[in-house]
Amino acid sequence: MDTSIQKEIINLEPSTIVTLYELVLKNYNSSYYFHAGENGLNSKIVFGGHEYYNIPIKAEGFDFSDSSLPRPTLTIDNTDSFLSLKTKFFNDFIGYTVKRTRTFIKFLSNSNFPNNTNPFGTPTEASFPVEEFIINKKNIENINLVQFELVSPLEKESAFLPNRKIVYNTCQWRYRHSIGCGYSGPPISDSKGNDLTTVSNGSAVLEYDSSTVYNRGDSVIVYALPNSQNVDQVFVCIKDNTQELNPLISKDNWVMDSCPKNISGCRARFKNINNGSITEQNNGLPFGGFPGTWEH
Repeated sequence: MDTSIQKEIINLEPSTIVTLYELVLKNYNSSYYFHAGENGLNSKIVFGGHEYYNIPIKAEGFDFSDSSLPRPTLTIDNTDSFLSLKTKFFNDFIGYTVKRTRTFIKFLSNSNFPNNTNPFGTPTEASFPVEEFIINKKNIENINLVQFELVSPLEKESAFLPNRKIVYNTCQWRYRHSIGCGYSGPPISDSKGNDLTTVSNGSAVLEYDSSTVYNRGDSVIVYALPNSQNVDQVFVCIKDNTQELNPLISKDNWVMDSCPKNISGCRARFKNINNGSITEQNNGLPFGGFPGTWEH
């Protein structure tokens, strides 16, 4: 927590707390920003580079207890039917994230006050830690209001904790992908661990060209389409005079380089790379499993 917030909490006369809400519109790279107009702040509030608009809101149940996580509710004005329109479009906002930011009025920027001057203190825009909740369900919707129930992300239905499954000898990274292990070297083995280094002739891995004649040991790469979920794939030719036979289709003439997803496969690729500048001994292995859990 920001030290200025801590000092204000223990101040004998702390300034007023202001609560701001952000409804994150997933997949739209946008958000709705609003506040409840508490303590006479009836106009928009500028905070963190965003404009929070005043909407009548009743927020309850944010306090934590020893026995359970909070399940707060947000009751929002719907007299203009704006929220009803949005709930239909966004499927009642189920699964959407709500961020709750609290700060003291003394930390609001000068632009929120007449003459661009905060009369209550220093406008540092310090705040309490931002709280995040997930909209779990819509409790009420009528011509006057809409009420949502929020839950902690830890209570999200169908969620796994930890998010990755703990498997001791199976790597969960994507092979030859920047988000995965990041391997980009020569072909090593197929998915069953069969050695391809004895087949490959060590030639440069070039992009596949259907007009080129390939011989046993030649290696090619087939690049994934831009913005696709696929990864680049490397193949080794296993028959001479191979032409116009796409590696993605012809399994009799090509073998795909693929990691067997175990420690042996990872070690074969990362035990000594970049001419020895990166080694398993000094840098470890980017293995995406949990080998320390094998006894459990």
